[in-house]
Formats: sequence, structure tokens, C-alpha cells
Amino acid sequence: ASAQPAASPDELLARCKQAYASRDARAYRALVLLSREADGPAVEAEFKRLSQQPIRSAKWLPLSAYQANYDRAVKRGMKLPMQAEGWIEIEFEPVTSPGGLVEKSTTVMIFGRKDGRYYLGS
Repeated sequence: ASAQPAASPDELLARCKQAYASRDARAYRALVLLSREADGPAVEAEFKRLSQQPIRSAKWLPLSAYQANYDRAVKRGMKLPMQAEGWIEIEFEPVTSPGGLVEKSTTVMIFGRKDGRYYLGS
């Protein structure tokens, strides 16, 4: 499955939201440029787990929003196959467990540009 890039961060965000809303792992996977082919199954498993909940909000943020996280990942050897541009942050509707505990869930994914097109990172 080769990545199908987006033309802009806004298009990337819209297609990402649509993939979560429709629980379409293939559509999501098409937006991801893997750092290593071995990351594919983990990326899909995480998507399937998160896509069980409806999205409350989604936005893209500048790289500086999570700069410390990015710097730590680079120090640990993260090598992106693209130029990092920012983050897509998705907040899901809270889930109330039978015991009354409310669980909030947010995921943050790096995105970037390669050859003038936009992708999610793995």
C-alpha cells in the first residue's frame, strides 16, 4: 500500500478526520509515509484502536507546539522520510466506563512534506 499524499496540511487533516470517522484503515494508511516498513502493522493497530471513538475535534499545529517531543525523538534516532512541518492533534469524545470513570483520549501525529506533498509520519 503506497502512500497517497495530500496537497496541503488542510487536505491532510480533512482526509485523516474522514478516515477516523469512517473507520477506514486503508484510507488512513494511504496518508502515512512509514519511517520503516516494519511500522505498518503497529500504525494500523493504533488506528483501529483509536477509531472506535467518535472525534470531538481535530486540528493541525505548528512543529513548535510539541518541539520538545520532536527533539527527544530525533535524539533517540527517529529519522523521518520527509521534512517535518507540524502535528495533527485529534481529540476523541470522552468515554464513560461502567464505574463512572470518564476517559479522555487524544492522539498527536507528526506530519510533513516530501516532494511538495503532505503525509503523516509513523
